[in-house]
Amino acid sequence: MKLKKFFIRTVLAVSILNFMNVNLTFAQVPSKQALVQTKEAKIKTDKMENTGNIGNDKDKKEKTTILAKEENIIPSKTLDNATENKIENVEFKSAILNWPEIPNAVMYELIVKNIDTQEVLFTKYNIYASGYQLDNSEVDLSQNLKWQVRGLDENKVPVSDYTKPRLLHKGEMYKLNWQNKGDEYKLEDFSRREYTTYLVAKDVEISPLKITTHFDKMDYMPVYPVYSWVPVKNADHYKIDVFYVPKYDFNNIEKIASYTCPQGMDYYDNKAYTKKGLYFFNVQAYDKNNHKLAEAKNSYFTVKQDNVKVAALGDSITHGGGAVSTPPSATLYNWETYANLPVLNIGFSGNLTSNMLNRFDNDVLSFNPKILVIMGGVNDIRTGVKAETVINNLTSIKQKCQQHNIIPVFLTVTSVNPPRMKSVINLDISEGWDKERLKINEWIEKQPYHVDVASGLMDEQGYLADNMTTDGLHPDFEGKKHIGELVGDYLRANFPDIVNN
Repeated sequence: MKLKKFFIRTVLAVSILNFMNVNLTFAQVPSKQALVQTKEAKIKTDKMENTGNIGNDKDKKEKTTILAKEENIIPSKTLDNATENKIENVEFKSAILNWPEIPNAVMYELIVKNIDTQEVLFTKYNIYASGYQLDNSEVDLSQNLKWQVRGLDENKVPVSDYTKPRLLHKGEMYKLNWQNKGDEYKLEDFSRREYTTYLVAKDVEISPLKITTHFDKMDYMPVYPVYSWVPVKNADHYKIDVFYVPKYDFNNIEKIASYTCPQGMDYYDNKAYTKKGLYFFNVQAYDKNNHKLAEAKNSYFTVKQDNVKVAALGDSITHGGGAVSTPPSATLYNWETYANLPVLNIGFSGNLTSNMLNRFDNDVLSFNPKILVIMGGVNDIRTGVKAETVINNLTSIKQKCQQHNIIPVFLTVTSVNPPRMKSVINLDISEGWDKERLKINEWIEKQPYHVDVASGLMDEQGYLADNMTTDGLHPDFEGKKHIGELVGDYLRANFPDIVNN
């Protein structure tokens, strides 16, 4: 269901809710503390072996010591009084803003105000990433400023209130030569999401690039990662490098992948990360003359294989992402977020059931889960693949599960909304799609273990309901929450000895 490119855990942190100040009703949990920045990068590898994504839980701070320093990065002071915001005697190049994804927002509107006069100095909408590089040429950043955003739908109609105002000068100051030099590798940070503004001084030639992945919020690293970032002004293309650290030995780092992508804000990695261990990735932005404009600090993640209880095999509905523009690197539109139990994500956007079958041996058996949640078929029916073919593929997946003592749990194929598919993403659907979908679901509902996630998402016409989708193909916030909660409840009720252990 990979369209051209997708244009967190509703369980968002309390600190995020305070930041957003929007009128939404969903559960919150406390956010995690920032990793301490200090002189050396240090890690206790003997205890890392048994952790997932370090930083994912508070108790992991006791298991892993991560200490890092970046020269010329100045931590911000807490500024509770909005009138005491301004940083003196600094000439700014830009301020890189970042905010939590807002449910059902296709784009964002940003406003910047002068704190002293309350005058609106800058407004911009059509921001499709959850962040923006605000340059000094757009507004004089030396002023005492605050900023807010709100979410807009595909028609630029607000879907939220403006967020609580944030002080623009409250952030990390990046001075000249802030970035790492040469081949010096440091464990700067595990891939984690924080919303600190990057304040870039005028004399900085290569700006910091802000990563927006949520890997630290996920119970497992997705088998197919999506890397995302705040877009860089004047960037022509981006380079993404991925490295493996064998046995946590930083003297023998291996570059295992290198990608170049055009202008954008995310990259879908088609490499399956099934090997246990420590990895990191880096993103750099270049102009049309291949001059480097910005680079990110190394962002680390771990892949673990031991004792995986539940995994999910599927297409983009499993992979994640939604409201057209938010990629699977955010947790808001991942149904696994709402299952309230750890689920390894083995989804891949655009997959047919034949692709899922072909991936099984490498992607599923590498982790040997006790339970495999299987959801596929909507890409088949929308492209004209017959139900008989889909059922044969799902049957083969079921047989493979049985051969390897994996319990298969099938999810019904969700409906689509053809008018929205056409109007929002200009996508047609094969004639007779719904008859084929019903045939597949009849087979699924005869399986020993299955969950009907589709019927609760439909309107009276049998379409994917308007309030459940934006693009007509992918369930959005409410839809993913519905799927995740049903799956989690079903697994706890039917397999308590597995999922509760």
